[in-house]
Amino acid sequence: MWTLLLAILVAQPEKRPFTSPESAQPEYGYGLSADDARAGWIALFDGQTTFGWEAASVDAKILASGTTTCVFGSCELKGEAAAAGEITVADQALSVPAGRFERRITVKSPGPIRLRQGVKLKSVLLKPIGLKPMLNGKDLAGWTIIKHPRLPDTRQTRWSVEDGALHAVGGPGAVELEGRYGELVVQIEVRMRKPLVNGGLFFRSVPGQFMNGYEAQLFNGCYDHDPAQPARYSTGAIDDRQLARRLVSRDLAPLTMTVIATGPHIATWVNGWQMTDWTDTRPNHENPREGLRVEPGTIQLQAHDPETDIEFRRLEIAEMK
Repeated sequence: MWTLLLAILVAQPEKRPFTSPESAQPEYGYGLSADDARAGWIALFDGQTTFGWEAASVDAKILASGTTTCVFGSCELKGEAAAAGEITVADQALSVPAGRFERRITVKSPGPIRLRQGVKLKSVLLKPIGLKPMLNGKDLAGWTIIKHPRLPDTRQTRWSVEDGALHAVGGPGAVELEGRYGELVVQIEVRMRKPLVNGGLFFRSVPGQFMNGYEAQLFNGCYDHDPAQPARYSTGAIDDRQLARRLVSRDLAPLTMTVIATGPHIATWVNGWQMTDWTDTRPNHENPREGLRVEPGTIQLQAHDPETDIEFRRLEIAEMK
């Protein structure tokens, strides 16, 4: 009996209270300014590890060799090289001198980034191009409200457009964007208007269904006020699949999140800081909550609970073709 009770206690995760970080100052990807991050730039190297790379090495904050686990389409690329060489982006190659570099790259089809011919990087930053805005700042044209199927009207999320932003108050509830997207880059700018409120960005969702999709979390919570201990559902995590590496966003301050989904691979960045690098190895299923979905689905924005108070300031999408 005691052995069974002990096993149950060990199997249950400790319930620790969510807290806000001690510092209210947002953090940004390695080599990025706040303006860069807000403009949609992401850091492909964190200055310390090979996260997001295969067959790469880091020595004294210098990245050498390797291939990104994520694929990219047309983009702007900039950074600083410690040694000259070549970088390939999908089907395009560029010669990189020692020192700072910046290029605009148009590819025929998406592909990974490779470091070649001895190039060594102090930093490397990328900005996807060709994204199209999906919020018009005036009304909900192009979006459909999906109500929670079991809540009365008085408890449904209130969606409104104010001061150019889409506001969500209360919940749970969702809005769904018309159209279908499978291979995609999506960037959103969001501001949580109260501490420790919860929302999400759903993609490849089952059309018309209430939040049956992959979810990139929006929740600026951590444990013990320590950003190095992000809450299980913190901003940038893939819900129930992979935790975020760190909490870099802060409540009351705008954050920018980038999601790139190609085939079974999904990666997320928050303020240009890479949070996840995950491949879905589950069997195929129509509903991403139950298995792998690579077929196009819808984009949904989530208001999680009655305390939710979020403004979605920008949402832009590019299809990866």
